[in-house]
Amino acid sequence: MRFFPLLLVACDPTPSPEGPPAAESTVRPDILLVTIDTLRADRVGAYGDPLARTPVLDGLAAQGVLFTEAHSVTPLTLPSHASLLTGLYPLHHGLRDNGGFRLAEGVPTLAEALAAGGYATGGFVSAYVLDGAWGLDRGFDEYRDPFHPQDLAAAPVFGEVSLPGAEVVNAALAWWKAPAHGDRPRFAWVHLYEPHTPWQEHPGWTGDPYRGEVAYADSLLQRLVDATDEGDLVVVTSDHGESLWDHGEREHGVLLGRSVTRVPWILRPPAGLPLCVCGGGRAPAWGASATQRPAGVDAALVLDPVPDAPKARSVLRMPVSGVDLAPTLADYAGVALPGVDGRSLRPLVEGQALSPVPVYAETWFPAFHHGWAALQMAQDETIRLEQGAFLTESAWTEDPAGRGSPRGGRHGAGLGAAVQRWRGQADPRPGPLSGDQAAALEALGYLSVVVAAGPDAPDPRDQVGLLAELHGAEALPPERAIPALLALVRAHPQMADARISLALKRAEMGDLAGALADNLTLLEQQPEHSTALGNAATLARGLQQPELTLKLAERLRRINPQDPRGYRLAAAVYVDRNDAVQVLEITRAGVAIAPDDPNLLYLLGLAEIESGDPLAGVQRMQEARKAGTQATDLDLWIGAGYQRGGQIDEARKAYDAAVRSMPGDPRPWAMAGWMLYKADRCADARPYLINVARRGARADPKVQEALQACSGR
Repeated sequence: MRFFPLLLVACDPTPSPEGPPAAESTVRPDILLVTIDTLRADRVGAYGDPLARTPVLDGLAAQGVLFTEAHSVTPLTLPSHASLLTGLYPLHHGLRDNGGFRLAEGVPTLAEALAAGGYATGGFVSAYVLDGAWGLDRGFDEYRDPFHPQDLAAAPVFGEVSLPGAEVVNAALAWWKAPAHGDRPRFAWVHLYEPHTPWQEHPGWTGDPYRGEVAYADSLLQRLVDATDEGDLVVVTSDHGESLWDHGEREHGVLLGRSVTRVPWILRPPAGLPLCVCGGGRAPAWGASATQRPAGVDAALVLDPVPDAPKARSVLRMPVSGVDLAPTLADYAGVALPGVDGRSLRPLVEGQALSPVPVYAETWFPAFHHGWAALQMAQDETIRLEQGAFLTESAWTEDPAGRGSPRGGRHGAGLGAAVQRWRGQADPRPGPLSGDQAAALEALGYLSVVVAAGPDAPDPRDQVGLLAELHGAEALPPERAIPALLALVRAHPQMADARISLALKRAEMGDLAGALADNLTLLEQQPEHSTALGNAATLARGLQQPELTLKLAERLRRINPQDPRGYRLAAAVYVDRNDAVQVLEITRAGVAIAPDDPNLLYLLGLAEIESGDPLAGVQRMQEARKAGTQATDLDLWIGAGYQRGGQIDEARKAYDAAVRSMPGDPRPWAMAGWMLYKADRCADARPYLINVARRGARADPKVQEALQACSGR
C-alpha cells in the first residue's frame, strides 16, 4: 500500500450556505471504481467492526476519506448501480427494479462523459443482473458481461449467471494493463458479487459466513489496488447492504432499514489528502440490535451490534447519496456531467464545506413482487423518515437501528418534500421479461414475477415476518417442508412464493400431480403468474396431458409474446405427436422473437430436416450449437440432414462426431453404415456395420441386409 504525505488544513465543521466550487482539474487521473455487491458498512474494519478481516479496505481508508453516512438509493443491484453511474435517482434514470426496466434513452452516463473527454473506459461485472441488456454498458469501450441466460440448467456450459470474482479481476487487470490505451487516462468499473447470497466458504475462514464473504472480496481487491499508483483515484463502495435479520429481513429488497441503505464509501484521492474530520453530522449511538432472527436459522451469523468507530485519514459524517458518486468522479476527471440529481463531493473531500441535503432511498420490490406497499426513505443529519402504508420517523443518531420508530411523527418539511420529489407522482410498472431473463434473475435469488399492489396494500414492515417463515420452511427437507408450506399457504393464500415453493417440494418428492395442482391453484388467483404458468405447463407435459400443456403454453405466449417458453412447450408437444408441420410453424414464430434461443433453433432444425428442407435444418442445428444447446444428439441430426441433402461425405463426418459424443448409442454407427451401404460404398460401410452389430443391433433387418450384402465385397 502507498501512503501520501500528510497535509494539514484548517477546517470549519459548520457548513456554509453554499460550498465553494472544486478547483479545476489540471491532471486527469486514472480512475478505479470498485462496487462490492451487498456490503453493509458496519461489516468493514475501517467502520468499526472488530471481527472484520478487511485489510485492503482499511488501508485505503487510512490513505483517504471515509464517508460514515453514505446511502444507497435502493436495496436493488441494477437501479442502484444505475444511480451510481448516472448521478440520477431512479425516477429520472428509469430503472425501478432488477428486471422489467431499461436505462431510459438519452440519459447521459458517467462512462459516456469520460469517453467523450478522452478516457479509455472498461466495465467488468460479475452478475447477470448487470448485463448490458439493461443499458448500463452505454459509454464503455469494453463491457465484459459474458452471460448467456438460455438453458440455465446447464449454466456451467453457457456461462454462469454470476462469475467468480477472481475471473472478473483477471479480466479487469488485463484491460487496465493493456498498451492499447496509449496516453489516454483510464476509467475501470469492477463489480464483485461475492458477499451476495448464497454465502460460500473460503479457505482460511471459519465463523460468520457473511463476514467470510466480505473478507474474500477484500482479498480480491488487493490485486486491483496494487495496479494503481499515487496519482490514481480509487473509490470503493457498494450498491446496498444486507439486512442480516434486522427487523426480520434476512437479505435485502423488501425493507429500507439502515443496514441495507447504509454502505461503505471509501475514496483515495490522487496526490494527497488534507487531514480533516468535518462535513457535519453526529456519530450515532451504539445500542441494542434490532435483529429478529428465527430460532435455528443462520446460527453461524454473528449479529451483535458493531460500534461506530471509523478509522481513516479523513472521516466525513455528512449524509451523502449514491447519486453523488458520478458527479464527484466527473469533477476529478475534469469532464461535464450535466443534469444530475447528485453533486460533487470533491469540495468536502478537500476540506471545504457543503450544505447538507437529505438523502433518499426507495424500494418498489414489495409492491412489484408481493403486492405490498412500496417504501420510501429520507434522512437528514438527525432524523430518518420511512413511508409506506404508514409513516415512521426516528432520531437515527440516538436510535440507529430504528427500534423505537413511532407511527406518525412530526418530521421536518424537508424530508417529506424529498420523498414526494424523488418518488414521483405515478406508480411505475415494469415491462415483461422473457422466460430466460426471468430464469437468470431467479437463479440469482431475485423474484421476477410482477403482481399488482392495490390501494389498501399492507406495509412490508408488517409483513416481512412471513418471508422469514417462508425461508425457514424452504430450508427444511421436503417431507418436513411440505406440511410447513401447506400451513403457510392456508393461513396466507395470497403468498404466491409459498405456493410455488410448495409445488417444487412436491415435485422433489415425486408428486408431480400435486405440484401441478398447486400451480393451477395459484393461477386461479393470479392468472398471469408466468412462473406458475411455465411450471404448470412443464408438469402437464411430464404427466402426458398434452391439451393442458398447449393451453398453458398459449397463455404464456399471450401474456408475453417475447417469452420463448410458450413456444418451446407447444413445440415439444407437437414433437411428441410427430407433427412436423406444427413444429415448423411454432418454432419459426419462436425464433422470430428469440433468434438466439438454442432450444427453439434445435427444434426448428428437426422440423426442417423432417419436412423436406434438410440442409436448412443443418444450418439451424449449427446455429443452435453456437447459441449453446445441450442437445446430445445434435451431430446425429446434422448427419441426417446432410444425408437427406445428398452430401454423403459431410454426413459421414457428422456421424463420426456423433460416435464420439454419444458413445453408448448405436444409432450413429447404424445410420452411417446404412447410408454408405446404400451409396454402394461397402468398404467404408463395413466398420460401422460391424460396430453396430457388436452393440447388440445385429438382429435389426437393415443391419442384417447391409452386413450380408457387404460381407463378400
